[in-house]
This record gives sequence, C-alpha cells and structure tokens, in this order.
Amino acid sequence: MFNSKSNHPAYLVGSGGWLLFSIGIQSNHRNNGSCRSREKYTKEEKEMPVDVRQSLDRTYDSIRTQSKKKKNRFIWKRITAAACALLITGAVLTNEQVRASINDFFSFGDRGIERAVSEGFSQENNSTATDQNINITLKQSFADANKIGMSFQLEFEDSKTFDNDVIKVAMHYRLKNGDGEYIQEFISDTKPLKGKGGYISGLRENNPMLDIKTGIVQYDVVLEFNKGNIPNLEDAVVEIESIILFLDYDARELIKEFGERYDSPVTIIDGKWDLAVANQDESKPVSTIEYVMDDPLSIIQVASAMAKPTSFNLNFSVDQVFEDESPFVFTMKVIDEEGNEYESDGFTIETRDNQTHISTNFPISSYNNSEKLRFIIEDIGEVELLKK
Repeated sequence: MFNSKSNHPAYLVGSGGWLLFSIGIQSNHRNNGSCRSREKYTKEEKEMPVDVRQSLDRTYDSIRTQSKKKKNRFIWKRITAAACALLITGAVLTNEQVRASINDFFSFGDRGIERAVSEGFSQENNSTATDQNINITLKQSFADANKIGMSFQLEFEDSKTFDNDVIKVAMHYRLKNGDGEYIQEFISDTKPLKGKGGYISGLRENNPMLDIKTGIVQYDVVLEFNKGNIPNLEDAVVEIESIILFLDYDARELIKEFGERYDSPVTIIDGKWDLAVANQDESKPVSTIEYVMDDPLSIIQVASAMAKPTSFNLNFSVDQVFEDESPFVFTMKVIDEEGNEYESDGFTIETRDNQTHISTNFPISSYNNSEKLRFIIEDIGEVELLKK
C-alpha cells in the first residue's frame, strides 16, 4: 500500500463531488488527518450510497478528533493530498486522445503552475529506465521552493498487464537530491525510510492518459510544501520501487464485505527504475518577488511573502489562539491589482507563544509580476502587500 511518511500531521478537506478512498497513505498523515466533504455531486457523477456516506462520515469524524490533539497540523482542501485519501482521476482514452493529450503536462487547474509551464519553467528530461517489462520515462519536471512537479510516461510492454478494470496508475518512489538528502519518500509501509521523512505538505496526482489497448500511461504528480522550504534540486534522482494499478470495484459491495475498509483493490509490481531529474536551466532562472506589509500594525503579521514561478508563499501569524483550524478553512484569499482572486488549497497551522502561525501557498506565479496584493481572512482582517 501507499505510505507517504512525513513530519506533517494532516487534515484533508475533500471535494464532495468525488468519492474519496483511503489507499493506505498512512504514518502521521493517516493517524492525525481529518476529512470533510463540502460540495454536491456534479450532474455527471452518481449519488453516493447512503451507507457508504455514513461510514465515510464516521471515519472522517474519528480522524478529525485525533487531529485536534496536535498543535501543528496541515490542512489540505480540495484535490489529492498525502494524507488519508487519494482522488481517483484516471481516465481511459482512445488512441486519438492519447496523441492529443501526451503533451498535456500538469493539468490540475492550478493557475500558478499553468503560468510557470507556459513561461517555459518546466524542464524536459527524457530520462528512462526499464524493469519488469515496464519502461518509465520522466518527460517533464519543475521545482521551486514551494512545489515540485514530475510527469512520467509508463509503457507496459506486456499489454495483458492491463485489463478493463484498471482505472488508475500510481507509483511508490523516493526523491533524492544530489547531496544524498531524501526530499520525499512515498513508499510501502513495509519499507524503512532512508531519510528524515521529507518536507511534503500535500500532493496532487492524476493520469491524463491511461490507454488500456497500447499499455501507455501518463502519471503526473505535484508535491506541495507549505513552508516554502524545498532545497534547490541539483543532480536529483527519482528512485521508483513499485508500480500500483488500481482496479475498479463496486463501493457498496466493498463496504458490505470489508465494513469500514475503503482500500481500492490494487496490483503492485515491484522493480527498480532510477531516473535522473534535469537540473534547472541556467538560462531560465527561478523568478522570485518579495512582498512586505503596507501596514506594520495590521492584525495579520506577515513574516514572509514570496512569489516563486509556481506559487505565492505566505507565512503569517495572528495574535490569538483558536480552538481549531475552522476560522482559516475556506476563508483565506489573495486579490491582485486586477481584481483576480486566489484561494489556497491547504495550509500548515501551528500554535506557539500564544499566537497562531500559518504557512500556505496561493496559485499566483511570480511571472504575474504583481505590484501589490491584498491578503484577506474573513472575519479576522486583511493586509496589503507591496512589491519590495
């Protein structure tokens, strides 16, 4: 099973338009996480069975109770998180769609990432390795202090490995920097960590392409770090240890058979695929813009505000201790000088020195080159940030 081992306890807020399935992303994220749904199903999606919904709610409440015991929590709001669940987003495509979508990298609806990629910030890699009759190529990647993105193409030489029940493909892997430090390790819970647990706050992943007939799959993943402290990647390597095939199933029958177990049936293929990550092109330096508070007496005290190519990282404090994280969930936004609004997908919250400290990212790229930004927390306050 998946196991994202990290130092950040987690709280997940999933979009109610999707059925979220726990797939064994355990450790601190599982034990201290909490899940909450917020939106209704879209018209294309089926109604969730009542017994499934009730069972999920019981689990969410239990996890949420555990999360309140921690002072340092990570809140992940909408898409896939390295917490207690993963969003099933893979799609089976036709051959024509395969050719059309092979170049669609990092399509997560993230405006910051989309702007960075459009500016040429992502790197071509084409590092490849083959084992167990599976060829894996790292096609594209990007990295700044806030987010790391990698787009892989998997080619299954034996197309019989697939059948019509495969709905998603993912991987167990470790990301090691050139100095030997493990930036993150998404591995089986039966294997030991090689590093200290990593920097991860959350992740998003999907399969923009999953072609049963040809055995070709695209696997995109974005790792997010709310504290904006990802080390510079230099001569990094992705050490892939397993390929995971998620199989379709009837959720109602699964509940009937396993009770409160929501693990999707999987096939795991162990092997060894080491892929070099391209270093940042020196001709495409990481664009960084720093912002400072216009009003130093604001109720919101900003410790740092830094825009990178993929996102705007904000570290701030409020001189108050809150009972839980609720005042900050779905209440924080940044508005740029053109009136565009940006919301964060998650945040890390800590209580120390009788203050609440929060670290978070907003999908605003440094390529936007905004002169000023307005940060708002509903029912708490706001502060204007000026380009330094």
